[in-house]
Amino acid sequence: MPLLSSLSLAPLVMTSVITTEATLPACQDGQACTMAVYSERTQQWQFVNKTRATQAYTPFSTYKIPNTLILLDTDTIKPGQGYQIDHARYPAKSWWFDAWRKESITPEEAFKYSAVPLYQTWTNLLSKPLMQQYLDDFNYGNRDISGPHDKFWLNSSIKLSAVEQVEFLRRLQSHAFKLKPTTYQAFNKIFLQEQTEGTKLFAKTGTGPVAKGEYLGWYVGMVENAQGRHYFAFNMDAKTFKEMAATRVEIAKATLHEMKIL
Repeated sequence: MPLLSSLSLAPLVMTSVITTEATLPACQDGQACTMAVYSERTQQWQFVNKTRATQAYTPFSTYKIPNTLILLDTDTIKPGQGYQIDHARYPAKSWWFDAWRKESITPEEAFKYSAVPLYQTWTNLLSKPLMQQYLDDFNYGNRDISGPHDKFWLNSSIKLSAVEQVEFLRRLQSHAFKLKPTTYQAFNKIFLQEQTEGTKLFAKTGTGPVAKGEYLGWYVGMVENAQGRHYFAFNMDAKTFKEMAATRVEIAKATLHEMKIL
């Protein structure tokens, strides 16, 4: 899809104010992107590039949504507590973000900054049958975790579409899963990324390479405002991680703004 020629890597920080004045154009029909939105009050869907919205892709770090639920529900992690990456198995790389290099990382920080090696460390503490049991209950995408236990969500076996991302979030918010009440409560606090007096934005990014010179990026979540709750899932293509990181959230927000959600 056409992108601005001059891009800079946007800082991955949480703000207290939702920015609706996007600096990049919204996703448009015919471009290599999609947006699927379901509004709870009207019970209506909105799409940009509907066909792509039904195509299954690797979730990358948007898998941290179900993964965090599982980790919380099994008491593998606790909100606010600090954890360490298993550096023997996942030694630090030159490209790691500063937030990944901290000696102690909380679940809130790990989710916000997509600390992949810490989530891999945590996932190794869970058995594959247990993980499968939860994902079957979630009906999460194709539920295929036959890939490597610590990275089946990173361009491997498990896949889902933008529509399936939205449907999963709808079931989550209706408490349709066999999870403890405290799991739902703790996760919603982690999921919340931005808010104003009248609007809350819950969201998760996800990005990674799917082929040489081809990256897939996600931005999924929900918006709560005066018009009710709106679930969304956006994905797009880009040639590099830097390009994707600098544009995915801005384009998604611009699209939500154009749809009158943000």
